[in-house]
Amino acid sequence: MSSDLEFVGRAPNPLDDAAMLVVAQRRAQFLADASLQVSGSLNLPHTVRRSLAACVPHLADFAQIMLIGKDGAAYTGLVVGRSGTTSTIRRHPDLDGVNGQGRLLVTGRPELLHVSLDQDPLEPDGLVALVPDEQMRAQVAALRPADVLGLPLTARGTTFGTLTLARRTGYGFVAEDISVAEELAVRIALAIDAARRYAERAGVATVLQASLRPPELPKLDGSLLAARYRPASGDAEIGGDFYDAWGEDDDWAFVLGDVSGKGVEAAVVTGQARHTVRGASAVDRDPAAVLRALNTMLDGTTSGRYVTALYGRVRRSAGGGLHVTVASAGHPPPLLVRASGDVEEVRVRGLAAGLVAGVEYTPAQVILAPGDTLVLYTDGVTEAGHHSVRDGTRRLADLLAQYAQAGLAAMVEAIEIAALEGSDGMQRDDLAVLALRAAGS
Repeated sequence: MSSDLEFVGRAPNPLDDAAMLVVAQRRAQFLADASLQVSGSLNLPHTVRRSLAACVPHLADFAQIMLIGKDGAAYTGLVVGRSGTTSTIRRHPDLDGVNGQGRLLVTGRPELLHVSLDQDPLEPDGLVALVPDEQMRAQVAALRPADVLGLPLTARGTTFGTLTLARRTGYGFVAEDISVAEELAVRIALAIDAARRYAERAGVATVLQASLRPPELPKLDGSLLAARYRPASGDAEIGGDFYDAWGEDDDWAFVLGDVSGKGVEAAVVTGQARHTVRGASAVDRDPAAVLRALNTMLDGTTSGRYVTALYGRVRRSAGGGLHVTVASAGHPPPLLVRASGDVEEVRVRGLAAGLVAGVEYTPAQVILAPGDTLVLYTDGVTEAGHHSVRDGTRRLADLLAQYAQAGLAAMVEAIEIAALEGSDGMQRDDLAVLALRAAGS
């Protein structure tokens, strides 16, 4: 550990106006640079690591961040001269006025502790109060005599964690140093709070999105089913793509659709659409009747949102094939992949549901011989990588021809991979794929 390190907050002695100006400029530049560093990610672990790196070695020899979560308190520390971080999960600190971390959380005020050579680091109100983890505490104890500064991390009126800094012999915290550390703690708190909120939002979106699709597809005699869903890259908004399949071996139904827009409102419409289709099919599985019911439900009740969808009824036919009756509400037409590798578009058209009342839908009939596959997809597949719809559809057809003899799971995976590669890893839109194949007798 370097012994001649000059911390950013340390003023020269003796002081004069020019020297003080230099120190003030250094502090301002440090805080500006640190702000950019700690706010450069919305990933919570990355933000914590960036925050620690902003403190060590420029502000302290050792830094520790403690965050309160549902499973307890997570402590992450960084010591000068070490390239990595060490972390552990501990129970929530007792808020009884003795534990230093607890006091910081309750009072929201900084605490400064001087740790001498003869002080027992395990004293209840000593070093153990601010650095509870044994391994981290040993790193700080090696600096003795040392100053340990505990700072609350507060954002939006809530103290959710702490920042603990330690300096070695001869470089204790003076008032100016504490002021710089407090300013940095505010910026770290805002960055971590933003990352926590983003993680919570993404988690809610993931759970809600999962609830809008079946946990698994049914296993139906004579049929094979496979599906794929992928949300837009780096998007915590809830998308509107959905699919479902249900019924009996000899008579079942499927739907794949896309609700306009994103967010909670789109998710509500998605749930309504999926349940309406299921409910309508229990009364009449005719595709035209089901899409009429969907259009009636959406018309004038969903704040201008509309749904594109493909709904189909599937019945087993003689010789092990499948007879599919499919209707479209403004959705890209499905592609029929013959076992030979020939690919053709199913000519089915119709107006999106929720735009105009009283729409009539005209179904198309498709016969799947054993080994034939019907592929349904949302526009996130064909429009990946800024391709036109025509070019994207042609690319998809070429890919399907290559996978005509492949397993169904491999086929839908290949569609997902191709869309992701075509977008250079950054999808603009969600994508959903549903494929069904006639498995034979």
